[in-house]
Amino acid sequence: MMDVLLITDSMIWTAETEYALSVASAESSTGLSVTIAAPSGSAIASRAGGCIRLKELPGIEPARSAADFTTCVRWLASLVRTERPRIVHSSRATAHLMATLACGRCVPVVHLRGGATPPSRHLLNRYLYCSMTSAVIASSRRVEGWVVDGLGMDASRVFRIYAPIDTERYAASMPDTELRRELGLGPGSQLIVNVARLAPVKGHDVLLDAMRIVTGRVPEAVLVLVGEPWSGQPEGLMRRAERLGIASKVRFAGRREDVPRFLASADLCVSSSIASEENSRAVSEYMAAGRPVVGTGVGVIPELIVDGETGLIVRPGDGEELADCIVALLTDMERATRMGAAGRDRALNLVSRQAFSSSLGSVLEHVGIGAGVVT
Repeated sequence: MMDVLLITDSMIWTAETEYALSVASAESSTGLSVTIAAPSGSAIASRAGGCIRLKELPGIEPARSAADFTTCVRWLASLVRTERPRIVHSSRATAHLMATLACGRCVPVVHLRGGATPPSRHLLNRYLYCSMTSAVIASSRRVEGWVVDGLGMDASRVFRIYAPIDTERYAASMPDTELRRELGLGPGSQLIVNVARLAPVKGHDVLLDAMRIVTGRVPEAVLVLVGEPWSGQPEGLMRRAERLGIASKVRFAGRREDVPRFLASADLCVSSSIASEENSRAVSEYMAAGRPVVGTGVGVIPELIVDGETGLIVRPGDGEELADCIVALLTDMERATRMGAAGRDRALNLVSRQAFSSSLGSVLEHVGIGAGVVT
């Protein structure tokens, strides 16, 4: 007999699968037996800890193949009958449908809902959510609205829980002088850090446009982009920086495993995304590091940043407004420091592992596993 069965149909690593693994890890850390059922060779299987049991779905692509979907449902139904899980989690739409077909109403199904697009409002989906799903864990207020307002699910069965991070790993520390030397920064440089893969949706081109304005008003400002290459970048962004005349003010650090060093040395952190950001790990990390944040009003970012208190929110794609806000904080470091401290407090209350586990415990209590199981 198992306590928790988590089903996902995703092969690749996405914000949704990362969120699902956070749920599984939190439950496993409290002594609940957790099993993940995922396609063979999936990213989530390779990243799950040793305390989580893994089972391979027999169908490789249940989201694309009717035969694989049917095979998976039959296999899951047999697994549920044999193992008798106390709760079943589903992550992603196909896994949600497979879970409800396999479980019927015999086992509570809790759907983990993230993603950047709303669920379809057709009648089958309304029935799936409202009649066959015991609870939904929503990763943001926007997702919560999609489920409650869009599909008509009872709000008392929808739990908004933000994706967690290890807040202690990013606890504020002294600036790393060795890193500043590595980046070729002078003692008076003001460091702006952006952590994101170099994909178009992250708005790096807008950020470079803003930096042309920023460096004209704050000559000491230097931008460091931390993130893995993507879609022909960083070469294209390097050429853009040269055309803008700011190549000497921009550093491309690539993918790094020592992100806390960059945040500890930053005067300001920026998220310039123009879309997506349903789970903005970077913004949560900025806040946990006690850094003021300038972020665009997309996805979950406006829910994480309290505008004017822990940072500033700008319109996505507006380079001039982005520049104005960056300059406003770089030229008033006392205000920026207050914002950073307030952001650290907010991160502890909102996205720490302790806050996540406490909220998850409420969900488990709701479906009958018992109060205090996850603390």
